[in-house]
Amino acid sequence: MGTRQKTRLAAMLAGALMTTTTATAQDARPDPAAVVLPDVSVDQNPKAVEDGFKFFYFHNPSVSFDEAYADIAECRSFLVSGAPAAIPGFRPWVEPVRHDVKRQYPGVGLLDMAMRSAIASIILPKLERGIRNNKLRRCMEPRGYARYPAPEAAWQTLNEGDEATLVAMQAKLASGARPNAAQVSE
Repeated sequence: MGTRQKTRLAAMLAGALMTTTTATAQDARPDPAAVVLPDVSVDQNPKAVEDGFKFFYFHNPSVSFDEAYADIAECRSFLVSGAPAAIPGFRPWVEPVRHDVKRQYPGVGLLDMAMRSAIASIILPKLERGIRNNKLRRCMEPRGYARYPAPEAAWQTLNEGDEATLVAMQAKLASGARPNAAQVSE
């Protein structure tokens, strides 16, 4: 088999593989009518409107379910992280700033470990949610999606569980009817 024939065969195989992959990815998308959504109405819950910057979902009136599914799946792929959330440190823009560092002695004993664990259990979930929301917002808003407030329980349903189900629920909300709530601007 000559070089030209090998190249032609490789191109045909690559084309067949791309066609199969595209068809499989589109076939994996669920029927929007079969997707069950949580109640995201906030009319009777003023706290949900107040906390809209923390607990929200996206909506874009000009996209189809398939477009929203692709956008949300892509943006949610940026949420995967192998490292724990870290508090950002100060980085000066100009010359380095030096401060005297006081020597800190590590705590000793069970009380110190329990106190650190308690503080971390309070701070880390909020920090991780903030980082997660910021990544999604920066990915979805330039694509034309607006944020709308959701009750905390509905937000948890939309963000915890099987990834394919979560993407389908969020895509149905994003491409569905315009929400009655006011858009989150914060």
